Amino acid sequence: MKLARTTLAVACLSAMSAQAAFINDGSEANLSEIINDNLIVSGPSVNVLGDTKNNDVSTEPFFTSSPDGSNSTATFLIEITSMLSKQSFGIYNGDDYVELFNGADEGSFTTSGGYNGPVTDNANRAQVSFDISGGSYSVYVNNQKKGTFASEEFGFYLGYGGAPVIYSDAERNGGVERFVAIQGKGQRINLGSEITYGCSEQTPEKCVLWENDDYILGFEDGSDMDYNDMLVYVEDIVPVPEPGTLALLGIGLFGLGVVRRRKA
Repeated sequence: MKLARTTLAVACLSAMSAQAAFINDGSEANLSEIINDNLIVSGPSVNVLGDTKNNDVSTEPFFTSSPDGSNSTATFLIEITSMLSKQSFGIYNGDDYVELFNGADEGSFTTSGGYNGPVTDNANRAQVSFDISGGSYSVYVNNQKKGTFASEEFGFYLGYGGAPVIYSDAERNGGVERFVAIQGKGQRINLGSEITYGCSEQTPEKCVLWENDDYILGFEDGSDMDYNDMLVYVEDIVPVPEPGTLALLGIGLFGLGVVRRRKA
């Protein structure tokens, strides 16, 4: 019975974790083409199409800064959407949000589908640093205070030049998962000549190291569910377990403790 009860607790934990998504291979350049064929210069490829229960993609909605103490950095990669001139990207905590940049930049990437993706440094700030620090959880963007959160945890959002419209938390999207995150595995990636000048297969040391606390984030703003409508590379963040999962974990551990005490 102890084994059966343990298995039940694990099954309940799985049911309460972030819900799965299915990433389609649409008519546009898909996630695999963009990441494996255009971004990764050296290192293992990532399996990003299909069911996120079976590939290298996560749908965990909330993050916090990496414990290594570095400021997080967001780099705008690519948009494939009719809304590209209007979209904005940022972080949120509850109903508070801070915009990091918007989608009106021009770019340097060209995918196999002929789409251009931006990595430039202009008035719209295609690469920014952000940090949440202090007892009041002040939010700094490029070392300038832009807002205050209720805690150090944050999600990501997609907007249309203003307030968030699409969230990393599916519950705020009417239960529809419109956000995915792909974790680095030590690959070297090319973020464009503005940021990784000289990066190539022959000189991978000049490319960005995609570490395990760095993520490529993808959003879906329509119905084709290919999650390439906006892609952003974010460094030095770690996912936060969902409150429901933590609560159930406590219940599960409590239940296992009861079983042990009864057996004793």
